[in-house]
Amino acid sequence: MIYEKEKRYIIPFGDVPSERAEMPEISVDERRGNFLEVETGFPEDMAVTEAKRCLGCRRCLGCALCWAECKPEAIDFNIPDEELELEFDDVIITNGQDNVFHSFNSRLGYGKYPDVIIDLQFERMLSPTGPTNGMVLSPLDGRIPANVAIVQGHPEDDEAHLLSSLVFGVNASIIAIDNTEDLKVTLISPFCQSFQEQFLSSAENIPGLAVIPGSPISVEKGDDTQPLHLTYSKNGEEFRQSFDLIVVLTKPKVSPEQKTLMKKLS
Repeated sequence: MIYEKEKRYIIPFGDVPSERAEMPEISVDERRGNFLEVETGFPEDMAVTEAKRCLGCRRCLGCALCWAECKPEAIDFNIPDEELELEFDDVIITNGQDNVFHSFNSRLGYGKYPDVIIDLQFERMLSPTGPTNGMVLSPLDGRIPANVAIVQGHPEDDEAHLLSSLVFGVNASIIAIDNTEDLKVTLISPFCQSFQEQFLSSAENIPGLAVIPGSPISVEKGDDTQPLHLTYSKNGEEFRQSFDLIVVLTKPKVSPEQKTLMKKLS
């Protein structure tokens, strides 16, 4: 569980901290009468394990603790920047860390409630190398949620967007359920025809996942101890259900910075 230490949020991992690996050496008898190298170096599996131990912080917070603790002084923050010319057949431009997406219903509570997040944040959370090591945690209090809703942020959109976001929602639900004991996930979105024909029957048979053909209307919450109350419509009727965490499916768009870079790269 995430905990606070000296005004920093610490995410513990099973391999951090761990003992430094001992360098393999040839025996004393093998050293006699020759100039053989005593230290043989790490085998590949041990080198990989040691590298993971060293990089166990997962992401840089700029604290320089690694530099302070690195006795061999392998980390050098004073290395000057370099410009390199590289040749490639193709160049792929991505958003990187920027969450660039079309706006959606503000009544869903994104930006107002910490435990309402978007799909990209959820994807990062589910990554085994992400900020929570693949665990599903509430950004509000670090607790493991018992039930999560994944809702469509653009219910009136076209077939292509609905299909791609629904498939993402199902796949993300499977990973979240596998990573979190007893987790229940509810996917709420209009079903496009291609999703119904190709994926709906499989999605309905996933343990722990409920799929509902509806559209989210609003999210409300009392104080921080209260769950999120989601109102959604289904077949012309309104329903209200409580969740610990809500994920909004977004529609990505090209940022101005991406457009500028695309022009530079032709």
